[in-house]
Amino acid sequence: MSVFRSLQIACPKCGSTTAHNTVFSVNAVRRPDLRIAIADGSFQRAECPSCGTAFRLDPEFAFVDAGARQWIAAYPLARQPDWRDLEAQAQQLFDRVYGEEASEFLQGQGRTFVRRVTFGWAGLREKIVIVDRGLDDLAIELCKAAVLRSSAEVMLDGRVDLRLVDVDDAGLRFAWLLADNEEALRTLTVAREMYDEIAGDADGAWNELRTELEAGLYLDLNRLILAGPSTPSTPTRKKR
Repeated sequence: MSVFRSLQIACPKCGSTTAHNTVFSVNAVRRPDLRIAIADGSFQRAECPSCGTAFRLDPEFAFVDAGARQWIAAYPLARQPDWRDLEAQAQQLFDRVYGEEASEFLQGQGRTFVRRVTFGWAGLREKIVIVDRGLDDLAIELCKAAVLRSSAEVMLDGRVDLRLVDVDDAGLRFAWLLADNEEALRTLTVAREMYDEIAGDADGAWNELRTELEAGLYLDLNRLILAGPSTPSTPTRKKR
């Protein structure tokens, strides 16, 4: 089930505290409205009763959608530098709920889940969009790597993330988002042909980068950017 608790939250502007219904876990099968709210950006928004400042509580909860085979440990963006420790923490959490001490039903259900760790609302929303559009998140991260290598619109500076925001007839629509508030600075479209080529090349030129990206629950290009001094190199696309 979905779990909420009333907690005293400080306003980021005036510092006054007030009680907010804060999420600790989301079961999207029982509460599909919460999945929709995460996707449309309305989830966990609040307004300070003292100064009227609107703000959004940082994500720190488990997201489960058995129908979509998703299990996600969502953490605040500020904790992204600690991704190694939180990846291990998320695995321990998953094991407690779906591991050997769980019922046979929960163990069987757990074996079907794709498990992920995300940071910030944009990272969580992206995983939901990917599944809703029938895409593969590993192939999406490889598309980002190709964009970082070849696009004149690269804006990566530690404060900006490249995220998939939608899919339409023109292709896969990505946006450079300010990581802390999700403001879109620029958008770009990746042809569906490029995605299909990368997704279908499981054992080819992308294999080394695939292996690095899927080494743990935090499947995100930022995993490699945070771990090393530079953005990983990407293979040259095949010419048609």
